[in-house]
This record gives sequence, structure tokens and C-alpha cells, in this order.
Amino acid sequence: MPPRYYAAVTCPACGSRFQTPVEQILDVRVDPEVKGRVMGGMVNMSVCPSCGMGGPLNLPFIYHDPEKDVALLYLPMGIGNSEVERQKAAGTLTRQLMNAMPMEERKGYLLQPETFINIETLVKRVLELEGVTDEDLEHSRRQRELLSQLITAPAEQRETLMADNVALMDEAFFSLMQYTLQMAAMGGPESADFKQFRDVYEYIVEHTETGQLLQKRTEVIGAFAENPSRESLLQALVDAPDDTTVTALVQSGLNFMDYAFFQRIVRRIDAAETPEEKERLSALRRLILDVREEMSQAGQAVMGERAELLQKMLGTDNPLLMARSHLSELDDTFAYVLRTELEEARQQGNQQMLDALQKIARVLSQVMEENMPPEVVLARRLLMSPSEEQTRQLLEQNKGLLGAGFFQLLDNLEASTQQEGNADAAAQLAQIKQLAMQYAPQETAQPTPAQASAQPRPQPPTSSETQTPSGLIIAKH
Repeated sequence: MPPRYYAAVTCPACGSRFQTPVEQILDVRVDPEVKGRVMGGMVNMSVCPSCGMGGPLNLPFIYHDPEKDVALLYLPMGIGNSEVERQKAAGTLTRQLMNAMPMEERKGYLLQPETFINIETLVKRVLELEGVTDEDLEHSRRQRELLSQLITAPAEQRETLMADNVALMDEAFFSLMQYTLQMAAMGGPESADFKQFRDVYEYIVEHTETGQLLQKRTEVIGAFAENPSRESLLQALVDAPDDTTVTALVQSGLNFMDYAFFQRIVRRIDAAETPEEKERLSALRRLILDVREEMSQAGQAVMGERAELLQKMLGTDNPLLMARSHLSELDDTFAYVLRTELEEARQQGNQQMLDALQKIARVLSQVMEENMPPEVVLARRLLMSPSEEQTRQLLEQNKGLLGAGFFQLLDNLEASTQQEGNADAAAQLAQIKQLAMQYAPQETAQPTPAQASAQPRPQPPTSSETQTPSGLIIAKH
């Protein structure tokens, strides 16, 4: 897995110093969400936790999409004092990417990544690879411009602006608004910017068909999520405002779609009071069956892909590296395939295969823990502990993790297992919590109000720091 590091940043507005995570290796196969962050120009963004000021850090990174055999290197002009230093930085990123992959997956294109000094040009290249046209880009640009106008325009001009730009106010526009609202919230729920944008957002939702549709979709899906059952799923499907909502509900409620569920649909159809309602419910039943069948076929395809990945891991000299470079594929389906193969090896008495598969299981556990917060890793290991003595040893060795966050995690886990009807697991968690309280350190003293409110004054960057175009000051490494 590529190394992670944090940049030391000083906010030019309030002078606060804070650590912010930095991405250097952006591998689509490891984390599919990096594609969206790159296309949105949201890589290595930083927001001051004290005052909410933020902006891009303008740091180098390498973007890798193995399905398209492409590696894109972002190397802004401010990196390095000479071409030699810039090439050294490029080589370091390339080696980090290749070192994170098993030998048999390293390809020649990785040695010569396409290099960009401008982030907008790199983003445009990724959009091109994803099939986004110039017309799409122009549409997106106009949406951002419209959003800016709506935020700054007087309230009495909003209706005219919206009426003149109906074609721009699609679902993508509302996604842009939601993202902008989240960014504004980082400045605090009481900030003027957040309140102003929230008012604009609520007005647009209320006065557009798309906004009302999305609001209805959220309400319907939320109602099922709050109380999942066959009856609540059926009611949500009946209330669904469009086919997209139906598809989302089928995906999230698949476990409830048994024979009894479809009997409920048939009874609803038979009880319909008008021919139109009977036809609507019959069409809904057909759509549910079609979506479920599509999901089943897609699931079989994914199952085949995970089985193929397991065979690759069994055949490689470094299954840990391969697991790390296929992180997003190590999902529940992969775990199911692995369990199935383990059980088959046991039944056949194939000790050699059993040993190889158990090695993959240990690798899977290690990789999963590498991507979990340390408190979650500790809770996981405590739950798997075979004896009270080993539980106490783990607690003794990890006293530094036994803070309020850890006990909140245990409380949440205990509550969820109780709701699921797993009384044994809930009792085990309660026992772990009691033992952990014996090893937890005393709470540290809280800062006084004067200490908490004290803010360092802004300082200009020193010779060992650099200032980004957005004003943030980064300590040089």
C-alpha cells in the first residue's frame, strides 16, 4: 500500500497550525472514489479546522487507472528548484506506485507516465478517458456559473434566473449544490456563508420539479432505512416517485424479497380499487423482478471476478501486495468466495490447498486492519480473543487507545448486536467493556476556556515553508 503522510499547514487567516492528509498515489483500483475527486479537482484540498478557510495544496501526485493502462503524473512548477529535482520527485512517485503492486502486474506504461504541470489539464485528460465530451464540460461550467449567480443574487431575482436556466437544473446540478453545501458547512453551521447557501438550496429544492423529486426520493428511501421490513419496503416501493428510486430500494432491500414479500405485492394488486392502480402495481412488480434479475446477473459476474482474483492471489509470490493493489475488490463477495473454497478444501481433505487459502485469509485480515482506525482494530481483536487472559494482555498493550472514542465504539457495537438479536455477541462486548475500564487511563485535564479560545497570530512563511496559490502555508519536507 502506498505510504501515507500528512502536511503541516498554517492558515494565513487565523494562524492556526494543523496537520492535513496528503494523497500521493491515487489508484482507481485501490480506491474507486479517487476518480471522482480528480474529475472534481478536489485532490489534496485542505480546510482550516479553526476558521474554515481552505484551498488546494498544489502538491504532486500520480493517478493510476489499470483498466485503461494509464498513469498521469501531476508535477506543478513549484516542485523542485531544478529539473533534476523535479525528475527525482517524479521518479519517487512512480517507484512508490510500482512498489505497491505485485511484480506480475507492473507494466511498461508505468515507467513513462503522462506528465502535467497544470491540474486543469490533468482533469481534462481524465474526463476524456471517461468519455466526457467538450459539450459535457461546457454544461458543467454553466451549472457552476448558475450556482454562483443564485448564491449571490438578491432573493427576488432567483425565480427569473431559474426560469431562464431550467435545462441546467438536472440531478447533476443538485449533486453540485449538495457538495457545495457540505463544503460550506466546514466553516461551521452558524457561519453566514453556510446559512446563505442553505437558504438558496432549500429555495431551489422547493421551487423545481427535480428538487421535489430528489426530496421525495430521499424521504421514501429514508423511511425504509429507519424501519427496514417487508412491509416498509413494499410501502416505499409503492410510494417511489420514479424508477431510479425503485432500483435503489431493490438494491438495499434485497434480503426482504422472498416468497412472502411477493405474496404481499399480489395481495396489493388484487385489492387495488381501480384498473389504473392495478396496472400501476402490476408494472411495479414487473420492474422489481427485472431489477432483481439484473442484480442477480451482475452478482454472478462479480462472483466470477472475485474467484479469478483469489486464484491470482494463490498464484502470486506476494499475495499481500496483490491484496493491497486490489483493495476495493476485497469485499463481502470476495470473503464469501474465500469461505466457500476453504470449506471445500476441508471437505476434500486437501491440506495443501487449505494451508494456501488460510494464508490468503490471514492476508485479507491484515489488509482490512491496515485500513481501519486503531480503535476498531483493537475491538476486532478483542472480540476474536480466545481467553480472558489474552484479552487482558491486549488491553494492557493498548492502554493508549482506551479513551472515550473507544468506549463509544463498544457501546455502538453492543447496541447494534442487541438490535440484530445476537445476545451472545452483545454479552461479550459488555464483558470486554468492563475489563477495558480497568485498564483505561484517567481522563486528561481539559483546557481552560482562555486556552481553548487563544489563537496564534498569522505569520508569513519562513524559508522552510511554501505558500500555495490559495494562501495556505505548507512546511517543506
